[in-house]
Amino acid sequence: MIEIWRGNANAWECDELGHMNVKFYLAKAGEAVANLAALTGLRDIHRADANATLLPTTLHIRFLAEVRPGAPLLIEGGWSMTGDTGCSAVLVMRHGGTGKPAASFRIDLDHVSPRDGRAFAWPSHFAERQRAGLVEPPAFALPRGIVEQAGSEPASLERADTLGLERVGQGRFTLGEMDVFGRMQSEVLLGRISNSVVNFKAGFPEEWAFHQGETTRRIGSPLLECRIRVQRWPRAGDGYVMRSGLKSFGPKVRNIVHWILDPATGKPWWSMEGVAAAMDLDTRKIIDLSDEVQVGLEQACIAGIEA
Repeated sequence: MIEIWRGNANAWECDELGHMNVKFYLAKAGEAVANLAALTGLRDIHRADANATLLPTTLHIRFLAEVRPGAPLLIEGGWSMTGDTGCSAVLVMRHGGTGKPAASFRIDLDHVSPRDGRAFAWPSHFAERQRAGLVEPPAFALPRGIVEQAGSEPASLERADTLGLERVGQGRFTLGEMDVFGRMQSEVLLGRISNSVVNFKAGFPEEWAFHQGETTRRIGSPLLECRIRVQRWPRAGDGYVMRSGLKSFGPKVRNIVHWILDPATGKPWWSMEGVAAAMDLDTRKIIDLSDEVQVGLEQACIAGIEA
C-alpha cells in the first residue's frame, strides 16, 4: 500500500466521547480514495466538471485505536479488487507518530456518470494500472464482529413498524451535506447515525441511565466496527427517519442495526450494522455488561433483523 493522505484530527472534529467523530474518518477516507484514483489515472473524480466519479456501495470499517484531538494521521491504501465497472479499495489510517493502525476501511465502489449514477466501463489505462497494483487487505481489516447474512428481507418503513424498531432520529438532508454533483457526501452515512444513536434507549441502557440522571458515571457508546450498505443517494431537502434495533450482544459488545429510510416512500437510503460497546469516559475503558443490563438486552433483541 502507498500513502494517499496525511493530516490530523482537528479539535472541532472530535465529539462528546473525547475522540474523533466517526463522520470524519469517512471524510478523510473519501479524500484518500480520490487521491488513489488520481495516482492510478482516474483524475478529478470530485470536481464539478468530472466525466466520471466513484460511488461507494458497501463499506466495512474497523475502529482500532482512539484518535484524540490534535493527533497526526496518515492513510495508506491500494486497490484490492477490480471488475468491469466496479472495484474495491482497502485503506489503513495510522497514527502519524507511532504508525499504529487507528482504523481500516474496505470500500466497494462503482465507476459511474456523475449526473445520473449510471455505471460504465473503466478507461483502459486505469484498468491496466489498477490490475497491476492490487494489494491484499491486512488481517486486522477483515470482519471480526459482523457476519454476512444472505437472503435477508430488505429494509422498509413498513417492516420497521412490523419489527418494532425504535425511532431514534429524523430530519432533512441539507445543502451543506451535498457534493459538487448534488448528491449526499459519503461521510454523512456515518454522520447522521452518530447524531441520533444516543436516543437508542434499548440498545444502550447504561448510557441512557446517565442521561436520565440515574447515575453519575459518564458512559459513552463508541463504535468498534460497522458495515454500511448504500441503496440510494439523497439530495438536498430529502427527508429521513432512522429506525434501530438490537441484533445480538456479548459480554462486552452488542450488534446493532440502523435503517435510514425515506419517510415519503418508505424505501431505504442506506442501512448499517454496527458493533458497539459501553465505555467509561473517565477511565477510557470498555465496561462489562452487568446482569441487569444483560436481562434488558436479551428482551430487546429482535430476531431476523439485518442491515
